[in-house]
Amino acid sequence: MPHFVVTYVHRDPTGWARHLEAHLRWLVERVESGELRASGPTAGAETRGEGWERTALLVFAAADEEALRAVVDTDPYMAEGQVQEMTVTRWDPIFGVLAEESSRAGTGDAALLQRLAELAR
Repeated sequence: MPHFVVTYVHRDPTGWARHLEAHLRWLVERVESGELRASGPTAGAETRGEGWERTALLVFAAADEEALRAVVDTDPYMAEGQVQEMTVTRWDPIFGVLAEESSRAGTGDAALLQRLAELAR
């Protein structure tokens, strides 16, 4: 199943805090359903001038971008207008802990590296 990396940008610290508990419950439900493969904030809150900003990365497994957006739209942060920017990038995790969920599942890292080296020649 395809994977998608989603980034959230939050700029309302009051709204972010107010809806955090509901958002965290939603994350746990998505992990339990298998839709959310990993999630977490980036390195702390940042300031831009006088503004507050917090970002997060979420990795989902979904049939396609339409299915992904249907899931993301159920996040309380989305429903409450607490995501001021969002990006969605389709991602194929061919190396590492998610490799068996990639388009190259069943091909070990060593075999894949050898194949890539052959292609580079």
